Amino acid sequence: MKTKLLLITALFVSPIFIKVNTGEDVIKLMYQKYANKWGRTLVFDQTTEIYHDTSKKVQTWHESVLFPDKLRIDIEPIAAGNALIFRGDSTYNISDGKIKTASPQGNDLIFLLGGLYFYPLEKTLEKMKAQGYDLSKVSEGTYNGKSIYIIGASSKDEKASQLWVNKGDLYLVRMIKYDKNVKQDAIFEDYIKIGGGGAETKVTFYLNDKLRQVETYHNCRLMPGIDEKIFNPQHFEKITYKN
Repeated sequence: MKTKLLLITALFVSPIFIKVNTGEDVIKLMYQKYANKWGRTLVFDQTTEIYHDTSKKVQTWHESVLFPDKLRIDIEPIAAGNALIFRGDSTYNISDGKIKTASPQGNDLIFLLGGLYFYPLEKTLEKMKAQGYDLSKVSEGTYNGKSIYIIGASSKDEKASQLWVNKGDLYLVRMIKYDKNVKQDAIFEDYIKIGGGGAETKVTFYLNDKLRQVETYHNCRLMPGIDEKIFNPQHFEKITYKN
């Protein structure tokens, strides 16, 4: 009897890896696991290391996310009123509490790191393709000792935009994106469980294989009832943050 119980327990705790045939299949697995469960809001404090050739600059940022498509970044000192606001397909650079520049370009990572679970599945797949990922392709490999799916490429070495997804928890652990002669590489690490999903707490960015930025997140928390007005660049309001 004891042997049978141990066997049954092992069946429940052992990860079950489902064979997939396309990148679309992986997205469907992720969607099935986290849609209607992923936290819609996320706020955190951030230490940002910015690298340029031999120089390094460290800043403190405060970020507020409202999935599927809104992000606000307030840069210390808060009294200066400097921030970035991403809304849908637009980016606003705020200086001294006023819009300094606006561009018709969104932030793909808001979508990839949670926003994808807040659209109907077909819309999610459509947006993923529009970002340049070939969902007909998938391969498998290992990364940091763990099994991964590679969406968008036949292997790690293929020069194609690709997403690496951990098989165990279906978290995104790496994004490689090619745009003409530019290679963007982002590594997502140190995930924590939060709400019905997760949140990365360290992100490292490379541009053409050169280190550009390291972000470390602290005090990550859900913020139910977050006021959507804070994402309105036309009526910018400073937020008071407590350390």
